[in-house]
Amino acid sequence: MARRTTVGAVALATVAALLPLTSAAGASAAPVATGAPTEPAARTTATTVRPEGPLRRSTATAKELADLDQRHRDLRERITSAQPGPAGGPSTLDRPRQVPQTDAGGEMSAQSLLIRRNNANTRASAVSSTLGETAAANEGSSVFYTGNTYASYSTNDGVTWTGVGLPAGPADAPNACCDQDVVRAHSTDRIFSILLYTNAALNNGGVRIFVRDNPASAPLCTYYIDPGGAADDVLPDYPHIGLSANALYLTVQNQRAGSWIGSQIIRFNLAQMSACTTATTHTLTHVGSVGQRVFTPIEGAQNSTTMYFGAIENTNSFRIFSWAESSTSVPQTVRAISSSTFSNPDCRGGTGNFDFIERATSWSAAGFRMRGALHGSRVTWYWHSAPTGGITQGHVRAASFRTSDLTLVEEPHIWNAGHCFGYPVVSGNVFGDLGISIAAGGAAGGGGAAAQGYVGVDDTPGDPIAFGTVILTASGTHNRTDGRYGDYFTVRTNAKCQQTWVGTNYALSGGNTTSAHVNARYVEFGSSLDAGCF
Repeated sequence: MARRTTVGAVALATVAALLPLTSAAGASAAPVATGAPTEPAARTTATTVRPEGPLRRSTATAKELADLDQRHRDLRERITSAQPGPAGGPSTLDRPRQVPQTDAGGEMSAQSLLIRRNNANTRASAVSSTLGETAAANEGSSVFYTGNTYASYSTNDGVTWTGVGLPAGPADAPNACCDQDVVRAHSTDRIFSILLYTNAALNNGGVRIFVRDNPASAPLCTYYIDPGGAADDVLPDYPHIGLSANALYLTVQNQRAGSWIGSQIIRFNLAQMSACTTATTHTLTHVGSVGQRVFTPIEGAQNSTTMYFGAIENTNSFRIFSWAESSTSVPQTVRAISSSTFSNPDCRGGTGNFDFIERATSWSAAGFRMRGALHGSRVTWYWHSAPTGGITQGHVRAASFRTSDLTLVEEPHIWNAGHCFGYPVVSGNVFGDLGISIAAGGAAGGGGAAAQGYVGVDDTPGDPIAFGTVILTASGTHNRTDGRYGDYFTVRTNAKCQQTWVGTNYALSGGNTTSAHVNARYVEFGSSLDAGCF
């Protein structure tokens, strides 16, 4: 395997991007014909958003918020379950599998991966829902870390944690529900986090964006995003945030009267948001013709002036949105890929033999579990699939495209013959490396291990993408009894060394009913080539 050259600490902005990669021996798909975007460019709408005034303290109890979150998840599942299944495409790249399997190793397995820190979040084990949904970003040794229904910070690399209060929302959506996310803009020295707010009936809501200059500090300002406006009739579900060089992105999938009405990508001027001034926004609204599709920003794009979004078009085609910062329209490209199977993969295991990839949002083509990353001259997406193409377990499908022309270069699926993989989240760097946080466990027919959290790296960008062995960071014994595992982990660029990463994951240990069972982790990791950098 051709590893890249060892490097010290460098600013990514000073490192040239890799030359376009070509298909390598062992890759699972040959390049697809290149060409202009196959769909008309999507138009966006422009507006501005202003910082909010003083915030109110929330008076909701933990039980009230937990009940609200449960009803919110049930609503999401009902909407997704009602969507049509993906159609088969007109052509396929299906061929015998050539991608080597990925192993789930122990805590101390030796390989190119270096785990510098792996600390438990003690706030999670005190107050978290058993749906971990962990997200984190760091500023030196300070870390801002959120779960589904709590926020916290550490000033000592995650050794100890302090809780952060969640303020109430506006009168039409007063409840601080859930669905938090966090990123750090290294170029402007700001931490951005988000929180979904709803009313009690779950038919109206908004997303609040918090702007901080330090994880331990109170917000400098907040912005409130309300897609329904004065009509008070839209719930902007499943919000996520991401960054390119000069923009902040918020994605939501909007619901009205219990139905999906379209997904939105909102781009904000990063400098204006960082300065807490009135900020220019552009919004892309996508409905399409194939049913519900959910977007999340790719990771690893903080030095790119283009942001990418991906979506399954049908069982064997993929739609790519390429949004240049200089443009108010968004070109769309559809590429053929090998087939995925969007059905319940059967990933039962742990004490009680419960499934962790069972609910429709976990395996549907809508994209709730799809994540992507920019790495060097590639953009690569990962998503769930039931057994297909000779792979007998639930696994993670992938498609990697060359950014210069969006040619499909390879399909580096993540699979193992003995157990399931799921819930991938990836980030990249300009060298072409990838860092991943992922869950592994369960097995077709039952009897597998509980879902546990792992991290891994691929630091051989000249070879086909492969993680080899991912390393255990969040050990566990149980899955939940309701087929849920949460929605996501995160992998963000490490502020200490921007070619490495900070990641999160979790598992349930010793039970599956209380906060004390939540083993939520904060992990700093990267390639051993960067040992002197972080």
